[in-house]
Amino acid sequence: MTAHFNLTEELRDLASIYALGTGETSETREFEQHLSACAVCEAEVRALREVTAQLAHEAPLIQPAPRVKRELLSRLSSEHRVVRAEEQLWEKTPFPGIEIRRLFVDKATGMVTTLLRAAAGAVYPAHRHGGLEQVYVIDGDLIFDDHTLETGDYEASREASEHSSITTKDGCLALIVHHVGDKFFRP
Repeated sequence: MTAHFNLTEELRDLASIYALGTGETSETREFEQHLSACAVCEAEVRALREVTAQLAHEAPLIQPAPRVKRELLSRLSSEHRVVRAEEQLWEKTPFPGIEIRRLFVDKATGMVTTLLRAAAGAVYPAHRHGGLEQVYVIDGDLIFDDHTLETGDYEASREASEHSSITTKDGCLALIVHHVGDKFFRP
């Protein structure tokens, strides 16, 4: 996108979507890059954010139903989540030799924190990342088509990037932060 001299309906729509944070990630990144070069669109986004902030102050106060209030407060009451080693069992996956412990799911962002345990020779299928993926190998090895991660190694992979199928020679325990939108490729 190039800088604009006036605002069209399409640009207003893009600015609105961006200001509200409801756009698709690739669209958001593209529009965000555009904002640094376009004063017209940047001014529209700034104005929309000001209006949005005012809406919060203008809305009437409504008392939620007691059940809804209890549910919301229970979600907000704890700033921390602790998962004890003995509290959660390993779950089998559809992939032989691979088990997981799902430690946390952030429903707002779609990010999932998981421990992955793979037996020697197990294969994790090729996949596309639905969001940022971070892998830290606690013990063992993870062997990709083009590289290997060993104990203590860390790798971050961007959204929409792809991983080959992954195996392990000696077995592996890894901490993985990934996205619920990850998609597996069929073998």
